[in-house]
Amino acid sequence: MTMSQPMPPAGTNRVATDSPMITEPIGKLFWRYSLPTILSMLVTGIYVTIDGMFIGHYLGEVGLAGMILAYPIAAVLYAIGATLGMGGAALVSIHLGQGETSIARRILGNTFSLCLISGLITTVLGCYFSRDILMMLGAEGEILNSADDYLFWYFALGTFPIVSMAFTALLRNDGRPGFVTFVLILGGVLNTVLDWLLIVVFPYGLMGAAIATMISQAVTGALCLQHFFSSKTEIGINLEQMKLKWDHCANIIRVGTPSFLMNMYLTVVLTLHNVAFLTVGTPLHVAAYGVVSYTEAFFYLLFEGIAFGVQPILSFNAGAKRFDRVKQALKMAFSVTLVCAALGLVFIYSVPQLFVYIFAGDNDLLTPIAIEGMRWYFWGLPMEGLLLVGASFFQAINYSKEASILTGAKLILFSAILCVFAWAFGVTGVWISLATCSTVLAIWMGWIMKRTHSKLLA
Repeated sequence: MTMSQPMPPAGTNRVATDSPMITEPIGKLFWRYSLPTILSMLVTGIYVTIDGMFIGHYLGEVGLAGMILAYPIAAVLYAIGATLGMGGAALVSIHLGQGETSIARRILGNTFSLCLISGLITTVLGCYFSRDILMMLGAEGEILNSADDYLFWYFALGTFPIVSMAFTALLRNDGRPGFVTFVLILGGVLNTVLDWLLIVVFPYGLMGAAIATMISQAVTGALCLQHFFSSKTEIGINLEQMKLKWDHCANIIRVGTPSFLMNMYLTVVLTLHNVAFLTVGTPLHVAAYGVVSYTEAFFYLLFEGIAFGVQPILSFNAGAKRFDRVKQALKMAFSVTLVCAALGLVFIYSVPQLFVYIFAGDNDLLTPIAIEGMRWYFWGLPMEGLLLVGASFFQAINYSKEASILTGAKLILFSAILCVFAWAFGVTGVWISLATCSTVLAIWMGWIMKRTHSKLLA
């Protein structure tokens, strides 16, 4: 549908029946949406990797430890952006599938307003409380100072990652996954150049790393956002649509809550690992966990690419009541996730020393600890991928309760397992806690999906 065509009245299904989302084969749609998204996430993974390389090689284990202590706190910005972006994107796709374009427009405008409001709030709170939080986590000395510099600038410029996260998801849903990939590649290249300038040329330490990331997020967010103020879309943003309406805001947050929990889950996982390693291990174990986390982030972003790529297909077809196509798309997403996880495991367990060298160079103290950690940690990688895609599936079809329960249970179960395993098995128990939790929940998720499938077809 172009801008010159008349809009269908609310309540009709003209959009759903005419859309390629309904008429094209699922396999073709999956690769059309998922390949650019996976590529964009892999690009993000590459510049996350480069970020870690600069920190590990030029700032050493102190930089890695400071980064891994600070990042979980800063990640709340990405959690908020994912909440608003995925909540808004799922609802926009569902209403477009139902032919309700005017409602989709208003949801988009309200999503933008919520991004600006949440950015202002987190900037004030984050800049004021970040050092106190780091001290509560046990940071001290040089590690505390460098981590605090990182967090201050992250929160001072915190509106940028919120808008960037939200509108990459919304732009992808508006049929431009290829442009999103280009934007993320550009942001990645810019982040790499700025890392070199602000860490190597001008030795600003972790403060330079934070500023480099925020500038690249600002560019990414602006390029995605401009699309919705142009004539290239039928759901553009204007001031009228930005006026907050309670039911739209509540629905955006309700549907987006699983994304918030998924992202906060990462924050909790990183934070609890840090505290556990400082309790039963040493700061060197925290630095080793930094190497493991950077390696995991690459694969996690790959799984997110699959989940985000299939989401518009799931949401649109759910809105159009084509649950047979929903099932096909989900099955394909799970299959691709398992293949990617299996290849990742082969690579990680074959050459773990390569990953350590990438992030820490030739560090005789850190290398053996990090390699041992990787061997204990990564056997749960396939389950992590399945859980991420599964939670996104529930969210995409507007089953936010099931998605929230799944993700919330993961937070609670992991916390319990980590405490018990750290007490019983020490450092080894900390390394194996996440994989154990993910395996248990993957089995539980299979049961929930079987029950949900019966409800959809009833």
